[in-house]
Amino acid sequence: MLDLTGLRLTAEYQPLLNPHTKAIYGYEALSRFYNLNGLAIAPNIVFEELHAHQKLLNSVEMKAKSFQILHAPTNGKLFVNIDPHAIEYDSADMLLLLKERQDIYVEIIENTCINDAHLATSFIEKLVRANIPVGLDDIGAPHSMLSVDLMSKVSCLKFDKYWLETAQKPEYLHLIKALISFAHNTNKLTVLEGIETEEQLHFAQGIGVDLVQGFLFKAKFIQVKESINLSPKLTAINNSLP
Repeated sequence: MLDLTGLRLTAEYQPLLNPHTKAIYGYEALSRFYNLNGLAIAPNIVFEELHAHQKLLNSVEMKAKSFQILHAPTNGKLFVNIDPHAIEYDSADMLLLLKERQDIYVEIIENTCINDAHLATSFIEKLVRANIPVGLDDIGAPHSMLSVDLMSKVSCLKFDKYWLETAQKPEYLHLIKALISFAHNTNKLTVLEGIETEEQLHFAQGIGVDLVQGFLFKAKFIQVKESINLSPKLTAINNSLP
C-alpha cells in the first residue's frame, strides 16, 4: 500500500481560454500531492492506490474538492474532476459541497469499462437533477468510447489531446467538427485540451472549438502555496480497514 505518512494535498489551476482572444473563461482544478520529504507524487499513482480502499478514496476526494473550491480563483468558472467511484455509495455530501459554488462544472471521465460507464451515468444524472453543470472529459482518448447517451446529458464536451495527433487524418477532422457542431446546436460548451504550440492553437481556432487548455498557457497556471496534511485522517481510516 502507498505510504500515507506525511502525505500532503494542494492544488493547481489551469486556465481555459478563448482560442481567439486568449480571454480566460475559467480554471480547471487539479490535485497535487507531496510526501513527507516534499517530493511530488503523481496524482494518478495516489488515486490508483486509493481505488482499492473505498473509505480512503472517498476521504481524499472530499478533502481535495473542498480545498479546490476554497482556494479557487474567483474570476471565472471552476472545473473540477470527480471520480464516480469515490462517491459510489454516498454522493449526498459531495453534492452539497459542489452546490456551495454557483459557477462550477463537474468533469466526469468517460471509460471503456461498461460498469464504470453505468456508474458515471448514474452520477451525471444526480448532478443534472441538482442543477450542477457537467462536462464529459477525455472524449476521443484511446481508452474512451463515444457514448451518445452521455454526450446528450452533459453541458460541456472536453476533447482529448489525441485529436491533435490525428489532425491530419480527414476522417478524424470530419468527426471532431461534427461533434463540435452537435455541441453548438444543443447549447453545449466545447473544450480542446493539450494545446502546446501555436500551430495547435491555430488548429483549434479553425475547427471552431469554444475554449482551449494546455501547456502553451503555462505562464497563466496558478499554484496554491498552501497545503493540508492528509496523513492523520487517512492513517486512522487505513488502520480500521480489514
